[in-house]
Amino acid sequence: MTDFIKLQTPDQTIQIGFTDQKVSGRAGLLSFAGFLHWHRLGELLARVLPHQRVSKKAIPVADLAMGFLAGILAGAQKLTQVAHLRRDVLLREILAIQCVGSQSSFTRFFQGFTTAGRNLSTFRPLWRWALERLPSRKGGYSLDLDSTRLLHEDGHQEGVKPGYTRLGNKPCLHPLLAVLEEAKLVAGFWLRPGNSSCASNVAAFTLDLLANLPRHLRLRVVRADSGFCLAEWLDLLEQQKLFYIVVACSNRCSDWLKRNCSGRPAKCPGPTWPRCGIRKPTGPSPGG
Repeated sequence: MTDFIKLQTPDQTIQIGFTDQKVSGRAGLLSFAGFLHWHRLGELLARVLPHQRVSKKAIPVADLAMGFLAGILAGAQKLTQVAHLRRDVLLREILAIQCVGSQSSFTRFFQGFTTAGRNLSTFRPLWRWALERLPSRKGGYSLDLDSTRLLHEDGHQEGVKPGYTRLGNKPCLHPLLAVLEEAKLVAGFWLRPGNSSCASNVAAFTLDLLANLPRHLRLRVVRADSGFCLAEWLDLLEQQKLFYIVVACSNRCSDWLKRNCSGRPAKCPGPTWPRCGIRKPTGPSPGG
């Protein structure tokens, strides 16, 4: 340790020194690492991640996953940028891992997710792990269902199909996701081909989500836009005794609603329209 070099500025004096101690530009990840260690996420990853390594020199899959998470939080947008963190002398000790993986190590790691069943066997316990840490709410949680588009311009990934996007018809994936609004937490996520409709497989998705929802979490309402206004799914919500709000998507139904709200007599559009607006089922909702 040498003496400090004092740099005088008009407002203050800055001391510049040298040390043999290890330093890191990403020490801000310490709080995140402490949270992961407190909840023993590394142990959970070691249990649920597929393709465990057999070579003694191989990096454990849990360490690869922890390094990848740290890279995303550090702002990495490519695997090469995550691998750049290998040069950080303190990050390995902060995360309590063997080392951060190289680009080829991460590529082989993600290639192990080969089937939908394998993906669910990994991510379903992780979603439940996150949900179990939420407190119960007296009024319950709002569950929002939505879909989005993931663009893949090269179009070589499995499931990538041409579908409508904000840029026109492009090769994409069309994921289906459910979010607990009050916690801003994704409770479920299914990948689908880009040419899938908004409500494709939504009934099976909902049943899977409800079956894996911790018992202390109660849903006060399920909400979705007009793309999910499907009779089969609305019947399922009523069978589960869930309150729901689904946006009406039919012009005929909208006109019928306007006439009824104005007090003028109007004829219902008929059985071609399943339901619209807010539905309040009878009986208690699940979990309360």
